[in-house]
Amino acid sequence: MISESDRSGIQVISRAAAILRCLESEPAGLSLGAIAKRIELPRSTVQRLVDALALEQLLEVRGAGGVRLGPALMRLAAHSHVDFSQMARPYLEDLSRRSGETAVLYYGGGSDLLILHSVVSTQELRVAPSTGNFLRVFASSGGKVLLARQSNEAVAQLLEGLVEPLTPNTLTLPQLLQELQQVRAEGFAYDREEHMVGVGAVATGLYTEQGAYAISLVGPAWRIKAQHEFIKQALGECRDALASAVNGTQV
Repeated sequence: MISESDRSGIQVISRAAAILRCLESEPAGLSLGAIAKRIELPRSTVQRLVDALALEQLLEVRGAGGVRLGPALMRLAAHSHVDFSQMARPYLEDLSRRSGETAVLYYGGGSDLLILHSVVSTQELRVAPSTGNFLRVFASSGGKVLLARQSNEAVAQLLEGLVEPLTPNTLTLPQLLQELQQVRAEGFAYDREEHMVGVGAVATGLYTEQGAYAISLVGPAWRIKAQHEFIKQALGECRDALASAVNGTQV
């Protein structure tokens, strides 16, 4: 028989899971009141559960309307992308070797961009991002590529109050929304020292049945700028080759 304490514990887990599922398709987040209404629980109960989940970084709370999935969930989700990261590795190695720059595979969710895998350049002056780290989606080339899959209205809702100047070159939200129009038309996005001074990047998207990814080449800004056209060509060839290796992938 299930004891009363066990039954209570199961109920707490079930309610916490309901909150997480409720937010799964809401990257911009929901208010406590909206969550309570959707899962039909008292607001006070939702508040207690949200506070507990936020302590474990399973949720983020940003202002009155900003309860959203947290970074710990993205790290856990990264384990489901291990097979794809392993498949992508030789393609990234070839991309890095051809360009002389660091090749990176990203996965995005919400306002953060997770580095799944990187092949670091062998040049003495190089950029070496660490697997498992996060970048701000609004100031990175990979982030822009993934944001461009959404409408400007959805992006504005997602990033409301979150866009801040990381460097003097970081775009404002209106500037970002304007640039996303170009990303949609061209299929490539750029980081012109927007996330870190001295660092540049170009990225393209790769969309599979498992999820949406971004591939980028990252390096010293002056060196990336000097070979933009070659980098775009190399990225496109890497994307297409990897896409053809993944059953059901659409580029």
